[in-house]
Amino acid sequence: METFKIIIDGKECEAYPGETVLEVAERHGIVIPVFCHHKELRPEGACRVCLVEVEGAPRLATACTLKAMPDMVIRTDTERVKKARKGVIELILNNHTLECPICDKSGECELQMTGFRHGPKKSRYKEPRREKDIVIKGPLIEIDNDRCILCRRCVRMCGENMGNRVLGILRRGYQAYISPFNGDFLESGCEHCGSCVDVCPVGSLLDRAFKYKDRPWRMTKTWTTCTLCGTGCKMEVDTYHDRIKRVVGRIGINDGHNRGYLCVRGKWGWDIVYTDKRLKKPLLREGDDLKEVSIDEAIEILKEKVLNRKVNLFIESSLTNEELTRLAAIFGTENVTSDALPYQEALVGVAEITGRVDTDKLSSIYDAEIVFVIGDFIEEINPVAATLLRLAVVQRGKRLIRLGSFKSKLDSVAFESLLVNEEKFLDALKHLIMGTFDTSYSSQDEKIDKVSKVLRNKKVAFVIGGMAIFHPDVKEISKTVAFLADRMVAKSSIIVIPPKANSIKVAKLFDLKKPSELNGEVNVLVNVESNRDFFGEKIDFSKFTVLFTPYYNHDVSNAHLIIPIETGLEKSGTVEGPEGVLKLETALNTEYSLLEILSRLPFRTSDFQKKEIKTDKELGSTKVEKKEGYLSLTVLPNRTGWNSVSYYSENVVKVSGKRDLYLNPEDARGRKMVTLKTEGGELVVPVVEDSSIPEGKALLRIERFSRDISDLLRKSFPYLTGIPCEILSEE
Repeated sequence: METFKIIIDGKECEAYPGETVLEVAERHGIVIPVFCHHKELRPEGACRVCLVEVEGAPRLATACTLKAMPDMVIRTDTERVKKARKGVIELILNNHTLECPICDKSGECELQMTGFRHGPKKSRYKEPRREKDIVIKGPLIEIDNDRCILCRRCVRMCGENMGNRVLGILRRGYQAYISPFNGDFLESGCEHCGSCVDVCPVGSLLDRAFKYKDRPWRMTKTWTTCTLCGTGCKMEVDTYHDRIKRVVGRIGINDGHNRGYLCVRGKWGWDIVYTDKRLKKPLLREGDDLKEVSIDEAIEILKEKVLNRKVNLFIESSLTNEELTRLAAIFGTENVTSDALPYQEALVGVAEITGRVDTDKLSSIYDAEIVFVIGDFIEEINPVAATLLRLAVVQRGKRLIRLGSFKSKLDSVAFESLLVNEEKFLDALKHLIMGTFDTSYSSQDEKIDKVSKVLRNKKVAFVIGGMAIFHPDVKEISKTVAFLADRMVAKSSIIVIPPKANSIKVAKLFDLKKPSELNGEVNVLVNVESNRDFFGEKIDFSKFTVLFTPYYNHDVSNAHLIIPIETGLEKSGTVEGPEGVLKLETALNTEYSLLEILSRLPFRTSDFQKKEIKTDKELGSTKVEKKEGYLSLTVLPNRTGWNSVSYYSENVVKVSGKRDLYLNPEDARGRKMVTLKTEGGELVVPVVEDSSIPEGKALLRIERFSRDISDLLRKSFPYLTGIPCEILSEE
C-alpha cells in the first residue's frame, strides 16, 4: 500500500490512505487527548477534546475524524489549541461530580488524567453544578449519571459493536442521561457482556461486584485465559491479598484475539472461586458416611484401588494441556469419554479431507473476503466468537453468509442467511458445492444459487460452530465443508470453534467413546461437575468411583473417594484454543492442585499420543431422519448455563434464564404447559410462543443441565439438536 507524508508538531509522519490524523499521531507516539473516541468505535468527534490546528484551515478540527492528506501540516500544542482544549475540559469538570476519593474509576479515570495534563488549574464558572441524581441499578451493572460526561461510548459499543441497542440517551440538553431504553437491563435484553463498563472513560458505568471493594493501584494485575468456553479469551484478573476483586477485558488495550471483549461468564463468573460449595478436604466413603482424609491418604487409596485396574475415565475438556497429558500417561487414552466427543467427530471429518487434525485460527476470518458460518446459537455457546464474526462485518466490511435452522443475531449483519431443517444441512452444502464449481448448475433454490455465485473465485473462511458441533451429522457436515474449502480457487480456511476451553487437545489426545461403550472396572471423574449430566447416561456408581472436583455437587453423594482440586482461575498452564496454545496464569494460592496430585502417581505408559487419522475423501450421507408427526428438538443451555458457572456463581445466577420450551405459535396452539417426550424420557415444561421458531421445530432453553434433562437426552448423546420429540399432553 502506498504511503504519504504529513507533518505533526514538526515531525514527519508516514500515513496510509484512509487514516485519520489521530491514528497517524498515535502510531508515531504523539499524544492527542480524547474522550468520545475509542479504538473499537467509529469516530464521532463529539467531545472536541482532540482539536488540532491545520495549517491553512480557518477553524480547528477534530483529529479523530480528520482524514490525513499528503503534505498536511498539523499542530497539536499551539496556544489556540491549548485554550480550546482547556475550555472543553473546564466545561466538563464544572458539571462533573468530584467523587474521586470514593469512585471506583479513580486512578485509571481518563477524565482525571486528561484534566490533570490538559485542563485548567481552576474554573472560571460560578454557576451551580448540574446534578442528575439518576442511578440505574441492574443485576451486575450500575449507571451513575451524575458522573457521566455523555461521550456515548457505552451507547455506541452496545448498539454498533454488540448489536444489542440496550442503552440510549433519554431527554435532551442538560437533562440528557444514559439509560436502558425501558429503564431495566434485563427487560431491555442486556447480555451483561460488560463491554459498556469497559469502555466508559469515567466512573459512570460500574461493575456492581467491584463497587467500593478496592482501589485499582493496590491490586495485582494478572493476564490469563478464560476457560469457561472454547474461545479462549485473554483477560485481566485483578487480585489483592490472594483474593479476586474483578475481571477486566481492557477493550482497545488487550492484544489477545478477543481484543478485550468478554461475555457474562468471563466477566462476572469469577466468584465461583469463593462459593460456599467449595470442597475443602478429601473425602472417603465408609458405608453411607463420608469422612475427611488427608491428601496423602487419598493418594495412597488411589494407588491401591485404581492404578492396577482398567479405568473408565470421564473428563471435562477445560483441563490444561499439562493435566490432560498426565491423565493420558497414567490412565491411557483408549477408555475415555468427554464432552469433547462431538468436537472430535468434527475434527475427524475435516482431517479426512485435508489430512490434518488442526483447523485454522479464528483470526483468519479477517483475511477472507467472505465468512461462511455453519451453525446456530454461536452467540450463546461462544459469545465472544460471535462478537468477532459480527465485527468482521461491521468494522472490516466482510460478507457474512450463515447456514442454520434458527434465526440468529448474526443474521442482522449477514449478506444471506440459509435457514433449513437439520436433515437438509448436507443437501444444502452439496448444492453449494455443485453451484460453486458448475456455472450451469441450478439447485432450484434462489438463495442457494445466489450464494453459490458469490462464493466463486473468492477467499472464504468457513466457520463451523454453535449447535452444528452437536449435530448428529457433525462429521459429515465438517467433511463436506472441508471438501468445499479444499477445492476453492482461492486458498480458504476452515475454523471449527470448540465448545470448551481445551476441546481441541482432548479431541487430539484421546480416542473418545460414549459412556455406554466404556468397559473399565473403576471410574475416575475429573472436573466433570455439571457436565456429568451432559453425558446423558448414568454413571455406574456400583463401581469404585473417584471424583476430582472443586465443588460439592450431586456426584459427591455417590462417589467413593472425592478429592478437591482448583478452579480454572486458580490454574497455571496452557490450553489449546482456536488461536493456538494459550497461557493460564494465576496470582492465587491453592491448597490442592490437580497437576501436583497427578504428578505423585506413576505413569502407566509413555506412549500416549493419539493415532494419526486416515484420509478418506468419499462423502457420506445424513443420519438424521425426520419422523412423521414428530417435532425436531434442539436443547440449548442459555448463555449462562453451559457449564458449572451457572451452578456456583452468584453473580451469573442473577441473570440466568429459566427452563422454557419455545415453539412456533402454530405448534404451540396456545398451550402453556406441555409434556415433552423423546426416546430418553419425558419432561414437563412451560411453553413460550415465538414466531422466529420454524414450524416443526422445538427449542428447549435451560438454565443448566439436570437429571431429567439428562434422561431426556440419554439416547441422543452427544447430540443436542435434531432430536425427534412429541408433545403428549397439554394444560
